[in-house]
Amino acid sequence: YADEMLEATDELDWTDMVKTMQKNWIGRSLGAEIDFTVDGKEEVITVFTTRPDTLFGATYVALAPEHPLLSSLVNNDTSQTVEAYVTKSIAKNDVERQENKEKTGVFTGSYATNPVNGKKIPIWVTDYVLGGYGTGALMAVPAHDERDLEFAEKFGLPVVKVIDKPENSDEAGAYTGEGELVNSESFNGERSEEAREQIVS
Repeated sequence: YADEMLEATDELDWTDMVKTMQKNWIGRSLGAEIDFTVDGKEEVITVFTTRPDTLFGATYVALAPEHPLLSSLVNNDTSQTVEAYVTKSIAKNDVERQENKEKTGVFTGSYATNPVNGKKIPIWVTDYVLGGYGTGALMAVPAHDERDLEFAEKFGLPVVKVIDKPENSDEAGAYTGEGELVNSESFNGERSEEAREQIVS
């Protein structure tokens, strides 16, 4: 009933603030599920994203500490570090994890393949990804997401700009708005709003 509830919310004699809270609580997100194959393994990591237009800018995959595939992604060098990190992370509740300003995480030892360009990108576990939202995994696009940018800067991960920031934009840090695609192969020059469905298909 989520769609019906969302539509009915506009007709209610409530304040705009309460209507917005109701819509956020229902939490409908339009986007796509994208599969990243794990290099050298049979596992596939599915991520949910509302911004498939930024897929060429994904430079790492981030998993929640609760992610079910985690144990199959570690190796002899990383298993103890990952296990210790997971134990520490799941002791916190979701609110504590979201409030944590200091980004933390551990490299699993595995890599995923970006489906649009075939590039190998590292798979990390981090507590800023929540197991209960989406698939518990995300494609990290540091140039266009503030949390991903903070994490990438802390751990020295690449930042690849794939949407040109308009000259009149005063947005600092990660640019989260719309614009023309760059560094996106055959999609260069397309508007991000129009490229979403094309990239998914």
